[in-house]
Amino acid sequence: MIVVSMTNCPPKLRGDLSKWLLEINTGVYVGQVSSRVREALWKRICDNIGSGQATMVFSANNEQHLDFYVHNTAWQPIDLDGIKLMKHPERAFHTAESTQDNAPSSAAIRRMNKRRRRSSTVTSYVLLDIETTGLSCESCEILEIAAVTVSAGKITEQCSFLINVDSIPDEIEQLTGISMQHISSEGIDLKIALEKIFDTIDDKNVLIYNAPFDLGFLKKAAEKCSLDFPDIYTVDVMELARKQVKNTPDHKLKTVAESLGITTRQNHRALDDCLLMNEVYLKLNENH
Repeated sequence: MIVVSMTNCPPKLRGDLSKWLLEINTGVYVGQVSSRVREALWKRICDNIGSGQATMVFSANNEQHLDFYVHNTAWQPIDLDGIKLMKHPERAFHTAESTQDNAPSSAAIRRMNKRRRRSSTVTSYVLLDIETTGLSCESCEILEIAAVTVSAGKITEQCSFLINVDSIPDEIEQLTGISMQHISSEGIDLKIALEKIFDTIDDKNVLIYNAPFDLGFLKKAAEKCSLDFPDIYTVDVMELARKQVKNTPDHKLKTVAESLGITTRQNHRALDDCLLMNEVYLKLNENH
């Protein structure tokens, strides 16, 4: 999601922006575009707005979940202990020391963020899961990728792709039920699958169970396919479970689900795990 506000915008630039964004008031545009389109639009704005002013606010992979650009404006972004705030024009001539003195303390900012996180449960997100041929992203391959989109608490889209691989170890075939016969009939090229998945998760809140494992494989695969990894904000549902679910032998997805009273599926498949992860995430939020 991005919002662009401009003054003295040339007609040609307004026309260009209208191809991608919706103008909801004079000089105010909103829309949902990928990070690559967003950067291209901002460059076009800066190159063509002349003496006009522009501000862009957009979703970002940081604690605030947002970031902003400014051009030709007296309002300037400043960073305070990792929190980006907007410096008002009337303070433009204050010294750095006086600005820091008038700014919220680090403790106050942390308290503010803690209150914000506690009161703002994420209800729109994409659940992401992969199955692999082994545990090492250096020597093993992605076997299956799935994503489930949730908007305002409701599942709106599901997708799953089997990936063409050369072989599947016996233990992985027994675990997942995926055989080379499945790959021969349903498998697609890794790059095609990644492009579809990356388009789905770009600029989104993405829920993953044991995020370092999945992200390691996905980033290695993106590098292999010469693709840019999308701009996402990651929530590791396993980390949430570790904080809330105690006295379990481990924190595997199935173990946590059963401890929360959720009926689990027998298949170890990416799409099933996304749906199970969603049930776990919702249950953890109930308990929070």
